[in-house]
Amino acid sequence: MTGDPEMPKGLGGVALARGLCLDVACGLGEQSLWAAQHGFDVIAVDASDVAITALNSAAVRLGVRDRIDSRVIDLDDGLPTDAASRCSLVICQRFRAPHLYEQLVYMLEPGGVLVITVLSQVGVDGEPGEFHARPGELVEAFRDLDVVIERHVELDGEATLVARRR
Repeated sequence: MTGDPEMPKGLGGVALARGLCLDVACGLGEQSLWAAQHGFDVIAVDASDVAITALNSAAVRLGVRDRIDSRVIDLDDGLPTDAASRCSLVICQRFRAPHLYEQLVYMLEPGGVLVITVLSQVGVDGEPGEFHARPGELVEAFRDLDVVIERHVELDGEATLVARRR
């Protein structure tokens, strides 16, 4: 990874090297579009063909369709194996799938960065739903994997972890 000033630093100052980005449960693709606009080649995966169609339309409008390989996949079956150990950036926003945590790390190349945000019980008024992570879940899940945790924040019903593969 480089600290080159040309590199995007949208992660609280964590430097990113351009390369392959995997956007897991990409939805309408805001992160995929951001990554493509910042020079990444993107594999965007989601279970919804409607979401992937919307992402493709937005990518055409923004002139980055050629940088985004969008795929409809069932994430219960795992992540795309052709991205394994090749990603400089893996993004998983507001999709909690503990069975994929280890695979998310496996997608990263050495030095690659993982950004994961999930709904959290921390800071939630009332009873959190079944998809909310318990306090400390992300740190607990990733601390024994092959990553260095760069940042971790839990508040207002969300937990975010930024980690770099060793």
